[in-house]
Amino acid sequence: MGQIQIIVEGMTASGKSTIVNLLSKRLGFDVMPEEFRDQNDLLGRFHRDRRWAFPMQLNFLVTRFAQYLCASEEDRYIMDRSIFGDKVYATLYYKQGYFRDSQFGCYLTLYDSLLRYTKPPRLLILVHCPFEEIMRRIHVRGREDEIVAGEEYWRALYGAYAPFIDFVKSEVDIPNFLVLDLSDPNFIHTPDRVEHFLREVAAFFPERFPKGQEGDMA
Repeated sequence: MGQIQIIVEGMTASGKSTIVNLLSKRLGFDVMPEEFRDQNDLLGRFHRDRRWAFPMQLNFLVTRFAQYLCASEEDRYIMDRSIFGDKVYATLYYKQGYFRDSQFGCYLTLYDSLLRYTKPPRLLILVHCPFEEIMRRIHVRGREDEIVAGEEYWRALYGAYAPFIDFVKSEVDIPNFLVLDLSDPNFIHTPDRVEHFLREVAAFFPERFPKGQEGDMA
């Protein structure tokens, strides 16, 4: 079995997909994208009615685990979110009363069972962005179910993500972490900053990018 090379985590609208696509294009990793839509539109139903929290989150967990296994078959994949971030959402929903005790217990049992079959990625990148910028991006991209969720929901989720690295370290032995501040929306259009970030990431993969050859990245 191979190993997932990079997982990019962060809350909704933080810039994860932008970074995943950048790393794929410039460093040559294949992308295992986040699947957040399903045939039953559980996400949309949840944002309109919190009673859908439990089936939605179970579906996310199983889907992300299946993607994780597929991405683990070879040493070439980067993932946009994973099962580690999934537990952040589930724990928040439980604290807010969207899960009953029995439902959260069921979720944790399944999560812990699946975690035993996941090999940690070589690098986890946490994308950070100020809350005000998160909300601006949510409104700019205009997804109805995200806007309907309301600012109070997004603020609670933002707080839940604050201790993410410590949370993951307590559960999974991931060797390398990198935090990327995307508070400036112009980051991706600033070549010097992009190149610096790419060199930082490449340093975790010396077999792909030998020292002194980082400047040869396509």
